[in-house]
Amino acid sequence: MDHPSTHNKEGAKSVNSINTPDIGHDDALGSEELRGDAIEISKYSKALITSWLENHTKVTLSPNKISVSQTVSLIAFLYEKMRNAVEFREEHLIKRATIERIIKRRMLLNENGRDIAEVLIKELLWARYYENNTIGEEKIPEVQGIIDKYFFIRNEISAGRSSKEQERIGQFILEVLSCEIEELLSPDHRREAFTNYVYQIIRPQIAPVNNNVKDRDILVYVAVERAFAHSDNPLISYHLLKLVIPEITRVSWKTADNVIPQFYASYQEITKSLRNEYSDKIFRYVKKQMPPFFIMRDIFNKASRSIESILTDEAKLKDKVDEACRKRYEETKDRLRRTGIRSFIYIVLTKVLFAFLIEFPYDKYIVQSVSYIPLGINIIFPPVLMGVIILSVRIPGDENTKKIFQLIKGIIANDPSDAETRPTLILNQRIRVKSPLFTTLFTLIYLFTYLVSFGTIIYVLTLLKFSVVSQGIFIFFVTLVTFFAFRVVSITKEYLVIENESAFTPVIDFFSIPVMRVGQILSDEVLTKFNILIFFFDFIIEMPLKAIVEVIDEWARFVRLKKEEIV
Repeated sequence: MDHPSTHNKEGAKSVNSINTPDIGHDDALGSEELRGDAIEISKYSKALITSWLENHTKVTLSPNKISVSQTVSLIAFLYEKMRNAVEFREEHLIKRATIERIIKRRMLLNENGRDIAEVLIKELLWARYYENNTIGEEKIPEVQGIIDKYFFIRNEISAGRSSKEQERIGQFILEVLSCEIEELLSPDHRREAFTNYVYQIIRPQIAPVNNNVKDRDILVYVAVERAFAHSDNPLISYHLLKLVIPEITRVSWKTADNVIPQFYASYQEITKSLRNEYSDKIFRYVKKQMPPFFIMRDIFNKASRSIESILTDEAKLKDKVDEACRKRYEETKDRLRRTGIRSFIYIVLTKVLFAFLIEFPYDKYIVQSVSYIPLGINIIFPPVLMGVIILSVRIPGDENTKKIFQLIKGIIANDPSDAETRPTLILNQRIRVKSPLFTTLFTLIYLFTYLVSFGTIIYVLTLLKFSVVSQGIFIFFVTLVTFFAFRVVSITKEYLVIENESAFTPVIDFFSIPVMRVGQILSDEVLTKFNILIFFFDFIIEMPLKAIVEVIDEWARFVRLKKEEIV
């Protein structure tokens, strides 16, 4: 497998100097001059600047745009808002997941996906993932070509394999297929360029995995995708597939025979890389290095045309870093609130469903006595707990901003290919043998934390006269809420490089870690596979609703054509 480094050449590219507009004083960082000392940037940074300026998204003008009825669009838009509220997913990943969901639903009646491109695009327009009249009709055959290509590959490599393997291959195909369609409809070359830049800077800081440079490169690339770009496994799989088989986006189903011999092996290697034993350790390290890169990206986005003159002038860079940090700290509050609201809606909807389907019937027909206090606590307490945790979060300040500025200065001047950098993170297969006594002792203490945490909860609930079922539902939702809250709070740490723990942090961790761990298991293993609300929306509501929407949209189109004939 080729290294991900081949995706972004290391050679420096010439970049013309660009004038920058006047910049104000930097209060937080103490800058008093409009122009400061010059900063020598590396060839990596110069290459990023060049790629950034060349690869901006170009708007293509199409004479024929796809149009949908605004009446049905409102219905579909409201439905999608409700549907996405019951699935915890980052906003930038929702569109791809929706494409996959639509194709999967269409496959129920059209297994090979023939001629579904037009209705797929219309569904995306109905739900307002794209503005009406922004996608040209020429995209229909292009999208259908992608669908035909991947379904052909799926049929070819699935033949003769077990049903479970066919199912895994089919899911992988659907994921990368939806990624390529989203990339076609809304390309983001700048995101890809910046992700590769971060990869190039981070890679030398991590030692080869068991002296294998290739494995290290793949795992670092995966970690950067997760930590910097916030990509999920389907998106990472697609990007890795493009690195392994560069021509995958250029072939059609007619020429796909050229990639089929290596496709299955690539699929296996990608799947293995996503489950590698070192993935979590590398991810945790990479995640801690991300705050300065996030702020750099913000500066690139806001001052694209004058970016080189900003990066090469210390005073201007200080000013832009301070501006970007303050804006991000403020936006973090809003994002925290939005994510918290989505989680709140998800918890309330799921909790009410559990109350009516399980808790209330159990109390009424088995216990034969409905206790409204436990029922009310079970409904109210989880969302209140979520709110309390979110309100307790603190946003970074000026000291954090100063540290980010210093880190950015080091990053833009860093040239890993020239500097003899010693790896900071060492990985090898040999695990140091610890004392059996300490291992046993620490394991017992860790298990004791579970006993204390859950024992305390059960004791209090028993005093409040909760039934066994009510206690189980309460624990189920408290663990989920604690885990969701932890994920929401982690949003505020994206820009945090100076972390101050309070004196109570060890005590809070002692009781909360077991609860969060159980919540993580429930979220990953139970809700992801057995989400009743998702099943309800996807099969009970979505299929008939989208069919009605399609009929109404076709009727509106028919009426519009008849009206044009009169004119």
